[in-house]
Amino acid sequence: MVQSFFSVAMCSEIGNGANTLFWTDKWLHGQCIADIAPQLFRLVPKRRANKRTVLDALNQNNWISDLKGTLGVAALAEYLQLWDILSQIVLDPEVEDRHIWRFSSSGQYSAKSAYEGFFQGGILFDPWERIWKSWAPGNCRFFMWLVAHDRCWTADRLARRGLQHHPRCLLYDQDFETIDHLLASCVFSRQFWFQLLQKFGLQSLYPEPGVVSFGDWWWNLNETVSDPIKQGLNSVVILGAWSLWKLRNRCVFDGVSPSLAGLVNQVSEELELWCLAGQRVSPT
Repeated sequence: MVQSFFSVAMCSEIGNGANTLFWTDKWLHGQCIADIAPQLFRLVPKRRANKRTVLDALNQNNWISDLKGTLGVAALAEYLQLWDILSQIVLDPEVEDRHIWRFSSSGQYSAKSAYEGFFQGGILFDPWERIWKSWAPGNCRFFMWLVAHDRCWTADRLARRGLQHHPRCLLYDQDFETIDHLLASCVFSRQFWFQLLQKFGLQSLYPEPGVVSFGDWWWNLNETVSDPIKQGLNSVVILGAWSLWKLRNRCVFDGVSPSLAGLVNQVSEELELWCLAGQRVSPT
């Protein structure tokens, strides 16, 4: 796979032909001979294909000696076609070959451009930077990754699989539990976010009534604040969501009654521990 990727990413402009491989490099109008004449290319031993330069191959048509085996009808047709193409190639002994990296505007290879090239055409996952570039500990960030992919075992997920579940949210007995309800639209959760964000003077950004998506609220929160405080604020949001999830689990498995004041105090203490551990969590 990696070798195939690099063969697509690199093409060559021919000068003297001394530094370009005849059989495998893309030097014929952006194509390699394996693209133009695949049946013919199968007759070339791999060791020879990885050594023969364009300069050496075109010298007295040495490339013909690389062909091993019998030419079938398809390979013979490709042989004649390739002969016609090569007859038009003129090397310039005064100019060196130039190899162009297609994933860089400069044409020069870099590890960064290669890494980005692997993901061209992929789907950008919006919350990744907010999650993985926060100052939150790894277990909290991993939990948020599950939240973003809707992989938390809330009541709706349990119900879809026919598993036992509570019919109502245990933090505030009103609605059926989903991860968005638990972290954003639940009355208990909204009060929690208000009090937590109030510590940083950002209480106006809490999820107001009508918010139905935790992911959308978090995205809007990031769009509202300036760049210097985003990383700290995201860490606070992650800790808050993680703490709501842990409280929910204690209600489910230990029969604990939810306490808003207790949760806010717990998160405040946790923030202080993060600071002592070297995490910069204050968004202001």
